Amino acid sequence: MQKWLVVLAAAVVVAVFAPMTVADQPNKVQIVNWASSGTLLAGAGCSFDIGVQALVNGTYTQFVDKSGATKKEQYHLVEQDTFTANGKTLTGVPFTFNVTWLYDSAGNLTHVYADGVIEKVRLPDGSLFISAGRVDFVAHGFPSFILTPDHGGTVNLDGFCAALEP
Repeated sequence: MQKWLVVLAAAVVVAVFAPMTVADQPNKVQIVNWASSGTLLAGAGCSFDIGVQALVNGTYTQFVDKSGATKKEQYHLVEQDTFTANGKTLTGVPFTFNVTWLYDSAGNLTHVYADGVIEKVRLPDGSLFISAGRVDFVAHGFPSFILTPDHGGTVNLDGFCAALEP
């Protein structure tokens, strides 16, 4: 009998307090053919400015607490970029990555992490420029585009720059 009372008491505690601690269900939205543009400034990879056009598809999921405050936003994306500089154009290979926006208890944005492939471009000579790892966009002041990760690796950045230089 004592065993059943303990089980019953535990069930009551769960039934009473669980709803107060469980967040609302996440809100998930499809992203279809979202286009953006920007500029990679000189020094952000190459010694000259590079125009960037991006086309993105994927999903966006927002996680909120019971009060409706956003705690986290998660993106799972496939992106293809086109780079232009000095009258030359490079079109990237579609690549997959994740972006996580994190908020503190006051609702302030604390980090925006991109994880996965950062960029992937087949160069005119047949070689591949690829960059992968993790970037914290907050630490960089929210630039539109970043070519190299904070943690990870980059292969053939020199070849990428050479393909677009004057």
